[in-house]
Amino acid sequence: MHIADNIIRKKISNVYFIWGRGKTTIANGLCRKYDCFIYDIDESRQRHLADADPIYQPHMLRNYEKEYGVSDFWELAPEIINEREKHWLCEFTPMAMIDLVLLASSHKIILCEGDIDYEAVIPLASHIVHLSNRGTKFDWFQRPDHIHMLDVIKNRTDISETEKEMIINNAYNSVGSNDTQLPDWVTRHGVKDIVWDDNTTIEQTISDVAEYFGF
Repeated sequence: MHIADNIIRKKISNVYFIWGRGKTTIANGLCRKYDCFIYDIDESRQRHLADADPIYQPHMLRNYEKEYGVSDFWELAPEIINEREKHWLCEFTPMAMIDLVLLASSHKIILCEGDIDYEAVIPLASHIVHLSNRGTKFDWFQRPDHIHMLDVIKNRTDISETEKEMIINNAYNSVGSNDTQLPDWVTRHGVKDIVWDDNTTIEQTISDVAEYFGF
């Protein structure tokens, strides 16, 4: 069965997608000001892992650590991590979209924040903003929900301190630091990009996004 884009677009016309760096911070700020419902992609990923089927979602169920003979996900080469993420999001996104269609009828405003299959969602979305975080203090692994990832590496007893440092450096190379270049799809699809840096307050960025969304 194929559902036409215009049908889904109408059903999720009250869903506002926030992508890029700092999306959780900005979504939480908007929620406090405008009483929005936040659809957390990261939480949804874990929940929908139980729905994955090896026939239809093979990459979601693929054990990369076992396949490549490593003890930690961040030991994988950055190109393998990025390829895994691309396929994972492709298989997961339809599950998220079904959630959003169902939620849209019971909430006035939904903020969807998190990484998703952008190319698949852009034709369906009425409201999108991309955040470019160019602050020098940005650190993906210092987020409260991410910091444990480095702690796991640091607390390992089966490898040397040098090996721990190598894995941590590899992890940073995989997720990147602050944004210095726009993703190709942002420019190609004309997605609104809002830049924030060391001279921009969180409140200012929240206001910029709210103004663009018309809140």
